[in-house]
Amino acid sequence: MDRTNLPFRRNCEGYLICKDGQIISRDTGKGYLEFPGGGVDENETPEQALAREAYEEAGVILFGNFKKIKVINFIWGKDWAKTEKQKERYNQYKGEEMHFFIGRVKEVDSNTAEWKGRISMRINEAIEAIEKTEGLKEEAILEGEDIRFLYKKSQIIYFIHPNPCPTRSSTVNDKGFFSFAGTLMS
Repeated sequence: MDRTNLPFRRNCEGYLICKDGQIISRDTGKGYLEFPGGGVDENETPEQALAREAYEEAGVILFGNFKKIKVINFIWGKDWAKTEKQKERYNQYKGEEMHFFIGRVKEVDSNTAEWKGRISMRINEAIEAIEKTEGLKEEAILEGEDIRFLYKKSQIIYFIHPNPCPTRSSTVNDKGFFSFAGTLMS
């Protein structure tokens, strides 16, 4: 099957910062972190999808606008599809068009959240967990065998590189909290 003319499946993921400087994320217990996001529905923008997914998954209500920081297209390799759902998607799409955002959390309604337990952590914790993801090696990225490695590497770059963030003075301080222009987000 020639997959070159298949469309990309549109997805979104948000790096959402709480008032206390923690980032909304959860440890899946499967060797990787999960951030709010998911598929973009028909007639929905990636921004609308992120707001919906953040609320459904983590009970997050966003504060104001959030900023798109990058769009990356991933082309799935022949061994990508493991589950039945992935196999179905593999026949419909050639890969993912991932829209990455950063934003602030207004409040969290844990009564509506699909995620249970701890849903936020210090950014330094998130970076350490991503770096520990099995197989996060430069060789794997360069060989392009598995998009998960590039994806996780991209997450780290977003957290530590100042350019994708809303202001050039965005940093992660020594306590692992995200700040803008030297002040904790509030």
